[in-house]
Amino acid sequence: MKIPRSKEDDYSQEIIAQRHGWLETFTGQHFPYLQGRPYEPGSVLGTCENYVGTVGVPVGLAGPLAIHGSRAQGEFVVPMATTEGALVASFSRGMSIITESGGCHVLSPGNVLPGETGQPYRVLGDALTKVSAVVLRDAAEAGRFDGWLREHLPQIVAAANATSRFAKLLEVSPLFHGDLVGLAFTYSTDQAMGLNMATKANEAACRYILAHSGGLAIDYFNTLGGDKRFVPDQAKGRYVSASVRIPAQLLQQRLRTTAHRMRRFLGACNILLAQRGATAPNIHIANALTAMFIACGQDPAFVTVSFKNASTTFEPQSNGDLLASVTLPNLLLGTVGGGVKLPGQQECLRMLGCEGDVIKLAEIIAAVALAGEVSVAGAVTAGEFTHAHTVLGRGLHGETAERKA
Repeated sequence: MKIPRSKEDDYSQEIIAQRHGWLETFTGQHFPYLQGRPYEPGSVLGTCENYVGTVGVPVGLAGPLAIHGSRAQGEFVVPMATTEGALVASFSRGMSIITESGGCHVLSPGNVLPGETGQPYRVLGDALTKVSAVVLRDAAEAGRFDGWLREHLPQIVAAANATSRFAKLLEVSPLFHGDLVGLAFTYSTDQAMGLNMATKANEAACRYILAHSGGLAIDYFNTLGGDKRFVPDQAKGRYVSASVRIPAQLLQQRLRTTAHRMRRFLGACNILLAQRGATAPNIHIANALTAMFIACGQDPAFVTVSFKNASTTFEPQSNGDLLASVTLPNLLLGTVGGGVKLPGQQECLRMLGCEGDVIKLAEIIAAVALAGEVSVAGAVTAGEFTHAHTVLGRGLHGETAERKA
């Protein structure tokens, strides 16, 4: 089933109504807020202060997208909120290519800690780290404080865990510098993104340390401003990886390119931009994250963290097929709390079947990111990127686009 489109006027009330009817048939659900029902002001409580109204961001449908994950299984129609012309069309094309290739496979590993297995194997695929700082009475007592910390860790864990039914402290890692001791607290946060949970838990842990360390600690700072910046080697959010093998014939027919040309383009992106300080080894995963974060009630500020170490690879196979993969090690998401409770955003989560299932949402977003990487690389390597953005990004058609380009 393809999303309905009109060559004459794809923004008419008639074709929009057709798409809503198609969507309701595909999902078996109704979406009144996406159709224009206004929010009740009370629904905004807890998401915005001094409320005066809403700023509408257009939402388009992309897909269907076939996914084989641990939680996301089947074909999905994806809501994407954006004001960038050509973005939804490009992602939808990538999704159709993935679906025609048999779908993408998505890995979302759970948490494994050495103490649980007795083996030196550690995976934090579903966790959130928040760092606080403790101020010592004397820098020379850092060793004594380290010993006290080790001895009283069970009590610190209990104090942190008592603040929430859902957040569970997995580990504490210290960072020493003079009379400062950073404490990196890593939590599992169930279905929530969990930052507020972690903030409360860190507060309780720091207060326990201040009250029971025998004067070794004299002050603390609960947050260090690292929540919305990328910190290497720090668990933040969900770890997901998606891959698809695209047949060479499909690359030629649909993208008019080859696997070797797409790999060459990706290599040029990473090698040459690295000379200017670029560190994110992907093409435009930020576009996938931003469009889905806004549609699904996530905090857009966390896009900066979630895409920073996201990686993309294109590996040509011996028969000309392409193995395309993306990995997002720090995907900060939640399906409860925050903007998720807004009615329009709830509808987008329901469209995906992700109410109360944050791992499923993470797997879908990884697959969407993969579709975007495949499509944009195909457009650039086929020499079609500029024309597509001229036509769709400016809202032009046919000869008008050629004249205005």
